[in-house]
Amino acid sequence: MKKVLVLGGGRIGAAIAKNLTADHQVTIADLNINHLSGLASDCTLVAVNVCDDSALEKLVKPFDCVVGALPSLLGFDRLRRLIELKKNTVDISFFAEDALTLNELAKANGVTALVDFGLAPGISNLYAGHFVDQYDHVNSFACKVGGVPVERVKPFEYKAPFAPLDVIEEYTRPARMKRHGEDIILPAMSEIESLYFKGIGHMEAFNTDGLRSLLQTVNIPTMAEKTIRYNGHAELIQKLIDAGFFSKAHRDATAKVLLEQWQFGTNEPDLTVMEISATGIKNGQAIEETFQLIDHYDSENNISSMARTTGFTCAAGVRLALSHHDLPTGVIPPEIIGQNKTWFNHIFAELAQHNIKINQQ
Repeated sequence: MKKVLVLGGGRIGAAIAKNLTADHQVTIADLNINHLSGLASDCTLVAVNVCDDSALEKLVKPFDCVVGALPSLLGFDRLRRLIELKKNTVDISFFAEDALTLNELAKANGVTALVDFGLAPGISNLYAGHFVDQYDHVNSFACKVGGVPVERVKPFEYKAPFAPLDVIEEYTRPARMKRHGEDIILPAMSEIESLYFKGIGHMEAFNTDGLRSLLQTVNIPTMAEKTIRYNGHAELIQKLIDAGFFSKAHRDATAKVLLEQWQFGTNEPDLTVMEISATGIKNGQAIEETFQLIDHYDSENNISSMARTTGFTCAAGVRLALSHHDLPTGVIPPEIIGQNKTWFNHIFAELAQHNIKINQQ
């Protein structure tokens, strides 16, 4: 059994830790561990300020791998520090900074840092890399993804598995994409389209800035990422944006209000939907493929769907890093893992054990 440290004890950090206790010794470090008492029998709980460099250095010494499951505002700085401390890392912080700027630092320190190893970015990137590996040429790639509550409560018909400030960032950060080989930037929440999921119905998808490292690492001339919500959500959010509620001056106050509106109740069920599509040439023939994921709240273990799909993917990445010593050093986004068939199959075989399956349409 290897020793794994999880930094951040939120819903997803806790799910990662719980998953990894099946075959590893796991410690969770958080500023406040009172809400983690249910994991005390499986994990070691440590109350610590991981933003304190000296405390972090002392904390990480005995561990074989460190998981970064911190709020986005902390993620990049702490990843850099972990690399400086020569610790192999798997991160899901979804920070705004470019993780690839730490690549040379990671190589110099002999560190493998798997980044964005969750749902999207994460599973979506793995498939993008897989298409690059399997096709002669990939012409286009798109990912549409979202997590929503099962019960649709007005006005938002939405609740957030992440901090509201992180969702606000998603709704306001300009969306970087590629079209016909050209880099373009579009407003977040733009180009709303409809799509259908069996058993759920029609939903809407709109532009968000989720391609991240894909814009630099793969040669796909047309790429897009969209967020999925129930119909009408984007129009409501856009009205709040237009009225200034998400401006820098009012963002914190708005987030406090939304924290109440968007808070999941105890054991409240959620669901996650994703559609991944690609076109290109494979074995000399034109090809077009679409895959969908529909995942539900785990009522037996009281684990949200978003925590399952994000956290269990991260846990699979940890196991990959600990068992496959042929992984390169450096900052490694999931699309690099996806271009290796053995590594790709490792991740999705593990996810299938938890009934997280991406089905071809």
